[in-house]
Amino acid sequence: MINRSNSVLMAVVLILMSIGLSLPACSPQAPPSSSSPAPTSIPTTASGLNKIEHFVFIMQENRSFDSYFGTYPGANGIPQGISFTDPHDGTTVAPYHDTNDVNLGGPHGWDNAQADINNGKMDGFLNQAYKGLNANGTALNPSNTPGHNPKDVMSYHDYHEIPNYWNYARLYVLQDAMFESVASYSLPAHLYMLAAQSGGYTGYKQTQPSTYNFPEITELLTSGQIDWKYYVTSGKLPDTEDEHVVGSQSAEEQNPDKYTFWNPLPAFPAVQNDPAQRSRLQGTSQFYKDAAAGKLPQVSWVIPSSAVSEHPPAGVEEGMAYVTGLVNAIMKGPDWNSTAIFISWDDWGGFYDHVSPPKIDQYGLGIRVPGLVISPYARENYIDHNTYSFESWLKIVEERFDVHPMTARDTNALDMLDAFDFTQQPRAPVILSAARGGSAYPLPLQALRY
Repeated sequence: MINRSNSVLMAVVLILMSIGLSLPACSPQAPPSSSSPAPTSIPTTASGLNKIEHFVFIMQENRSFDSYFGTYPGANGIPQGISFTDPHDGTTVAPYHDTNDVNLGGPHGWDNAQADINNGKMDGFLNQAYKGLNANGTALNPSNTPGHNPKDVMSYHDYHEIPNYWNYARLYVLQDAMFESVASYSLPAHLYMLAAQSGGYTGYKQTQPSTYNFPEITELLTSGQIDWKYYVTSGKLPDTEDEHVVGSQSAEEQNPDKYTFWNPLPAFPAVQNDPAQRSRLQGTSQFYKDAAAGKLPQVSWVIPSSAVSEHPPAGVEEGMAYVTGLVNAIMKGPDWNSTAIFISWDDWGGFYDHVSPPKIDQYGLGIRVPGLVISPYARENYIDHNTYSFESWLKIVEERFDVHPMTARDTNALDMLDAFDFTQQPRAPVILSAARGGSAYPLPLQALRY
């Protein structure tokens, strides 16, 4: 398996990304000035990126890279000999295989991220796990019962529990250096996913903003007449509105028109005040119809409900089945040959990861999360070791549709082109079982044609 990472280029990129991104809460980040050098990129016609007409971004919830792919062959996974002392009972806890569908996870706010990272030592996860709160704000009552055990932040799943995710990694591209954009929880993460910034909001001792006055990507796409939709799955919110609460589900319903941590677009005036743009916020039921009819927008995002989010206490198998259904809908539809699917998880959810995040500014990067790329032009059985964050999703869209970057983050992000080989013939779809158990791993590789 070839590692195409260019360490020299990465060093330059990380230096550039570290330049001056310090924002007051919810203030706009000015776009790069016209006198600034244009970001270096490959023309889409030269790179082959123009073969992709539909970008689908599926954002799930609360899993670190090591918790899902820490034992995947060839990936930068869990190192041998790692263990930590449990602060509750003094036992030694090493990473272990957890066959349970439901986990507890840990608190995952800004303060928890800083403690988990601990200046790069990556040793705070167990200590923070015991600081999780019940839904009523009381202290957690630790238990060895599955789904109630703080030790499970040190656990991992593999092909036994999530065979489809492992099959997607084998058949397509696994990214083992994908980082949450900000060392915090879901709302800042989703703002970065859309705007390459959160306006300085991390959630730590800050009031949640009710509106945002900085540019986000849908505003720029629309000005260039690029079609987009933001699909929201019906059901309960994926998490409670307190990132320190663990093991509890929200009782609050979500809908496409409602501003939440996972759907911040209604809080942007350009969307809120324009009925045509608000109409692009739709239920995921419409996604399946659009995929079947060959009417996928050029850019789309798909957000889960609690039951299929993989956010504890939601089950990992249920989430995998839901994501598989989304991917299958695209593969069965007429848009497959011109689509790229990107899958990630919005934050680490308190679960252990051993890689210290690159520190590019005062907000991030955050803790490592899994990244998958699925496309008829994706490489096969390929692990991409380049450093990415959610700004890289923005970057590849900006390059494809000639949209100007919004901040230093997306200006200097890597564009994920390493995941693709546009010289190969479009690959036939591989339909996996969308049942809870998924398809057996490993599936045979395809015979690629050039």
